Amino acid sequence: MLFNVLLASQLAGEPLKELRNCTLIPTAWADGDSFLVRDSKGEEFTVRLYGADCLEWHVTDATDERRLRAQRRYFGITKAKPTAKESIQLAKSYGEKAGKDIRRQLTKPFTIHTAFSDARGDGKHKRVYAFVITADGKDLSAHLVQTGLARAFGVARQTYDNRSGNDYREYLKDLELQAAKR
Repeated sequence: MLFNVLLASQLAGEPLKELRNCTLIPTAWADGDSFLVRDSKGEEFTVRLYGADCLEWHVTDATDERRLRAQRRYFGITKAKPTAKESIQLAKSYGEKAGKDIRRQLTKPFTIHTAFSDARGDGKHKRVYAFVITADGKDLSAHLVQTGLARAFGVARQTYDNRSGNDYREYLKDLELQAAKR
């Protein structure tokens, strides 16, 4: 565990690399904050967005179940429906909406900023943390949070436009409050 903390602190200082003209590779397992991409050189890898956490859509194990329970509580979905089963279905439907929105947002080539820091994964899909900027210039994490499809949660770091990780996190939290108000 200590090794992971030390490694993460060292990688936090790695400079971001800009990858232009990336494309989304549609998959059955992708959700709103993790998805498969191809860069302009043909390399494929899974991106995990900095700062945004979408509701789980594909729940395949106990870890996913715990994560979905926490997300349901956070978004207030646990009390939105009379039974746990209905509440879970409602939560998953928002995860599905986020996945569909990603596919819409990333139909045109987009830009990724990443230091290729390990974002953990389920073992089948190696993930790297990244900022994704859509073809029309939108920060994808900010878009998801602003539309209520994600919470401002997770790893943050100095951004592609030189904001500190703390400033970026606070920016996303402000967007989240505005979304909750709407």
